[in-house]
Amino acid sequence: MGSPQLVRKGDRWWLHTPIEKTFEAPAKVIEQLTVADTRICAVDLNLDHHLAVCSVQTVDGTILATSFIGNGTAVAGCRKKLLGRIARNRSQTGIIAENEQDNADLWAKIRHVDEQIAHLVSSRIVQFATKHGASILVFEHLGNLRPEQGKYSHRGNTKRAYWMKGRIFRYSKYKAWNVGGIITARVNPRNTSRECHRCHGLVVRYNQGQPQEGYTPGAALCFCPQCQMRDHADRNASLRVGQRLIERTQAPLKEKPHALVRRAKREPKGSGVGISQDAKRQMGPSIPAVRRGDHANGHGTAQRGRRRMGAPLSDIASQLRIHFE
Repeated sequence: MGSPQLVRKGDRWWLHTPIEKTFEAPAKVIEQLTVADTRICAVDLNLDHHLAVCSVQTVDGTILATSFIGNGTAVAGCRKKLLGRIARNRSQTGIIAENEQDNADLWAKIRHVDEQIAHLVSSRIVQFATKHGASILVFEHLGNLRPEQGKYSHRGNTKRAYWMKGRIFRYSKYKAWNVGGIITARVNPRNTSRECHRCHGLVVRYNQGQPQEGYTPGAALCFCPQCQMRDHADRNASLRVGQRLIERTQAPLKEKPHALVRRAKREPKGSGVGISQDAKRQMGPSIPAVRRGDHANGHGTAQRGRRRMGAPLSDIASQLRIHFE
């Protein structure tokens, strides 16, 4: 335990006591996935119904446990109610003061609700992964989500639900590492909800009492016509998230095709004659306006490939008080 510190946040003071814990650094993800009994906890985050669905599976495909966390419909309904109240207040006045936050109490309540739910869900995810001995936590990479056009309260509600997804990932990442060195990874979310976790064929997604045909986004159930798999759609998606990490690390690396090398032949040094590229062209000299590399402010590839003194560039790339169940 380290020396405590007083930290001021707004009009409140917090006592922070740092704690240092030593644990052995875990192996990299690609090394852990070479062992068949390595356990992976895959998480599928949603906007409604269940906020998160977690599934623990081994590298060889054995499914061990599944957990459904939270009630996203109630959380979204509470947030939408507060946003609707803000919209009504704004419509009554019709004026928003410059450089001043309107409806400050309502905005603060929305932020606090999202923060609390993100901490609760992330803690439950890490507890579930620790309970079943998972050493890798896998999420979808959801960085390109954009809310649809619509009413202010609906659009604002969807946007803040996306932000809460990002908070859940960030909080789960540091909590998983501090609880015992669980590594967090992300995979491509493309078609994780549309593919079957058994045969990887396209599934039919439907609600209870509806015909088993087509694909209804957000429906609770799924059915695979190829292998007759029936399961909860979010559980199926979480299993596909974990499988995608295994497929990404175990797939053979494809060698990048070599680019065609087209270089002008040089005359031998002994000849004493230097011939320009324009002189050796059969189609005649190039247009000066096109030869951007000859200008000081041009963007020729020859200028990009050299540093100031002619040295070659490095090969290194720049690099609510509520608890819903």
